[in-house]
Amino acid sequence: MGAAAATRVRRGFVHGPDGNIEYMEVGAGPPLVLLHGTPMSAMSYRHVAPLLGDAFRVVAMTTVGYGQSDRPEPPYTTLEEFARSVTWLMDGLGIERAHVDGNRTGSEFAATLAAEYPERVDRLILEEIFNWSPPHRREAHERLHRYIEPRSDGGHLLELWRKVGGDREGADLARVSEHFMDNLIVNSNEGAAVYGGMGWEGAGPYAMTRHDIWETIPRIAAPTLVIHGTGSQLGRSHEKFVATLSNARGVRLPSVGNFYAQQAPELWAREVRAFLTDPDV
Repeated sequence: MGAAAATRVRRGFVHGPDGNIEYMEVGAGPPLVLLHGTPMSAMSYRHVAPLLGDAFRVVAMTTVGYGQSDRPEPPYTTLEEFARSVTWLMDGLGIERAHVDGNRTGSEFAATLAAEYPERVDRLILEEIFNWSPPHRREAHERLHRYIEPRSDGGHLLELWRKVGGDREGADLARVSEHFMDNLIVNSNEGAAVYGGMGWEGAGPYAMTRHDIWETIPRIAAPTLVIHGTGSQLGRSHEKFVATLSNARGVRLPSVGNFYAQQAPELWAREVRAFLTDPDV
């Protein structure tokens, strides 16, 4: 494959039973499915996915209900529903089995996918996975992911801008603008009453805070890489995840807060490539 083809981003939709599922893909080779955190979209990976396009068919999925993916009716309330939608994306793209990498909320979907559909997952990468089921952690998400009522003076837009860090000194305004748009799209309460005051932004968090991930982890057979950042508060469970999984290794990567690929693209790509191509796994 030529260098241009390996980095050329392609976009499209798969029509699943609950509507259109947005995806972005790049490269060719063994498929690698990327699942984003809340409230991002597949396009959040467009700057990093090409780093692996020379060796993999990298497919980033926009979670159902987010970005340009359709909102399901009725709204999803379980991780199992979100995991099932990943299989629909794979079916629509002719992917029988894939490596799967999930970050934050996406890691919960990825873990559930590997447990519920082991025949669809080759190797698994869980970035910043955590158990969010205790009530106090659920309350934290309900405070973080909140619906902001639109106001005629546009004040809600400024509130959203501040929420995504647009007023922070030294902020990367291009990336903040992308994050702002993802937040704006899901800042809707229409048809999302089940999520309380979170609106559609809270779809993924609602499901993961009502699921004890420790009941899922022992059921995963796929070789797994667990990633937490050195600056991540979620990393306090790192060793437990590695020990509880039947076939896992762990790595702590330098980070400010939670680790995510966009924070250190080259480092992320190197670690992912090393794990997915390691013949001893």
